[in-house]
Amino acid sequence: MSAGTTGRAGVIPAAGGHSRTPPTIAVPQRRDRRPWAAAALILLLVLAAAGPLAAEARDGGAGGFALDLQLESLLRDGLDARGLSTRVGWSAGGVSVEVRADRIALPEPVGVVTAVRAVCDDLRLGQETVRCDAARIWGDAGDLQLQGAPVRLHWGRRSGVIEVAGDWPGWFGAHGDFRVRLDPERGPQLRTALADLDLAALAASPRIPVELPVQIAQGRADLALDWQPDGHSQARLQVQELAFSDAFGLRAGEDLDARLAVSGDAGGWEIEAALTAGVVFADPWLLDFDDAAVELLADGLRVDGAGGRWRARTLQLAMGTAASLQGEALAFAPEEGLDGAFTADIEALGAVYETLLSPLLVGTALGELDTAGRLRAEFALQGSEPRQARVEWSELVAEDRRGRFGIAGAVGALDWSAQRPGDPGWIGLQRAHLYGLPFEAFAARVRMLPLGVELLEPTEVPILDGGLRVGALRLEQTDNGPDLRFQGGIRAINLEPLTAVLGWPRFSGRIAGVIPRVRLEQGDLNVDGRLLMQVFDGEVVLRDVYIHDLFGYAPELGLSTQIERLDLELVTRAFDFGRIQGRLSGHVDDLVMVDWTPVHMNLELMTPREAPGRRRISQRAVENITELGGGLQAAASSIFLRVFENFSYRRLGFRCELRGQVCTASGVADRPDGGFVLVQGGGLPQIQVIGYNRRVDWPELIDRLANIQAGDGPVMQ
Repeated sequence: MSAGTTGRAGVIPAAGGHSRTPPTIAVPQRRDRRPWAAAALILLLVLAAAGPLAAEARDGGAGGFALDLQLESLLRDGLDARGLSTRVGWSAGGVSVEVRADRIALPEPVGVVTAVRAVCDDLRLGQETVRCDAARIWGDAGDLQLQGAPVRLHWGRRSGVIEVAGDWPGWFGAHGDFRVRLDPERGPQLRTALADLDLAALAASPRIPVELPVQIAQGRADLALDWQPDGHSQARLQVQELAFSDAFGLRAGEDLDARLAVSGDAGGWEIEAALTAGVVFADPWLLDFDDAAVELLADGLRVDGAGGRWRARTLQLAMGTAASLQGEALAFAPEEGLDGAFTADIEALGAVYETLLSPLLVGTALGELDTAGRLRAEFALQGSEPRQARVEWSELVAEDRRGRFGIAGAVGALDWSAQRPGDPGWIGLQRAHLYGLPFEAFAARVRMLPLGVELLEPTEVPILDGGLRVGALRLEQTDNGPDLRFQGGIRAINLEPLTAVLGWPRFSGRIAGVIPRVRLEQGDLNVDGRLLMQVFDGEVVLRDVYIHDLFGYAPELGLSTQIERLDLELVTRAFDFGRIQGRLSGHVDDLVMVDWTPVHMNLELMTPREAPGRRRISQRAVENITELGGGLQAAASSIFLRVFENFSYRRLGFRCELRGQVCTASGVADRPDGGFVLVQGGGLPQIQVIGYNRRVDWPELIDRLANIQAGDGPVMQ
């Protein structure tokens, strides 16, 4: 028996003899040995005792001599071997060894191995080393089996170094070779080169120490590994045609090609990883790596103990040529967050928006954009919170696919800090539009605040031949949402080009006004003050303007309007309605438009009683009013309508209480028969337009008005 064992062993000649009850041997831990040596000790136990046994052996002649050693059990750190037996044979051809075990329990992930057998027919014994270049091993571990797998064994008797090498036994469909070196001083070392590793079979193995969040459907890999715990180690993994998914379909991949290279030591690691082909869906993102490979490079990576803490000198992440991210002096801890300095370069904003941003912005005002441009951002994080940043952009374009807004040729540079107002910056653009309203080129000096932005000097945004004057602007995020403070006004804008751009009937006039304050609260825009429109030789004053959910799918506009002395001849000429002379005043109270369609208002448009001047209405205007009302009728002789082109009238007017899609109508006077007068005649021949249907379908009324403007109107016979 070798030193370091306890109990007794029976030496049984091959020719016969009496055996003794096999003892249990407990092998204590030596100070210069590591726990991993226990597994190798099973195969080489007899080699450790070969010297003393050989000295006691007798010459067996031509038939040789055999020595059997039987042990009931062997116990050592993490190792439990039962039913051990060893046979050593000497003959003219050399020394042979066979070791058997009924059951060996090894640490996970190996577990229990049964029917263990190791045979060496060419054992070579030396003063310094014991080796076997043609050993074979059998064993059954359930899902993994060895059937006479060839291996090479080497043991340094003084150093205690054990080396095992051989061909990969075909597990998980792979082929290749391996070499394991167990060094008591330096720890375990492993080299292997495997090809065609079946990833689906590997992932299904119960020996995987972690539970994968997805199921591997297919995929193959090549692996080259050189692991040295106290020296430089490296590994390369190449994956082809990987496919996976989870149980709910929220994460899936198809036809993925990837590579991973790791090299370094305890002082730091270099990592290179890339996804070069295939498609991945990770809710809400769909990433196509055929169009743009994703590459990751990390240098000086160190994992500081357990708990997910790590540090890295540099990190680079690239999305093809579209975008890249560089980080320096990085540190991460789950309880503390991420620290580091970063630089992001976006060369193709459109590709980044479609791939990364659009899925996150679905359902918001920015969720449906066509974008382009370049952007560069430098920022620092502390505890995963931004502390400072500088952003520059150029050639930026963003167009809403629903046509609600857009910008083009945007440029700018902004500086931001979490502790103080940033340095002065600027923004500018070539053109923009908001719901069809065009804005021309302008530039403005601004400054970022820790939670907002402010305008540093008055600026004018050109709109056609006028403009929007911005005297003061401050937007800041609060606990209750964005807080917008605005002061300015509208420099006179001629309505003729404005109405042409907006697709309205062309008419002349101007719009101007002072806006003392604009408030943006929880997505609602409220405008204090009044806007004055000088139009059709009269005035229209807008007040109590608000917009709820401005960029949502169904924005709500509310306002009230006062209308003073519009020239009806100019109005009817602009809308090609037929000629009406006179003046028109009135109001629109509590107008509410949802998605720019009226759903509520109290409308009144009347000829002022006190207004002097000529009041005439053409035959065509009478016919169009009659057609517009549907249930209306013109109370006049058809002979008069055929003979006379124009008629005098005393008053005309229309009232509407709109609720939903129903307008409750009335006119300038009510009749005993339940009707109401829209046009009240005066002079000869006298004409009156009378309505009897007080409940009018509003969408139908708008359609009739559109038809009248599109055609020549009805012809009365």
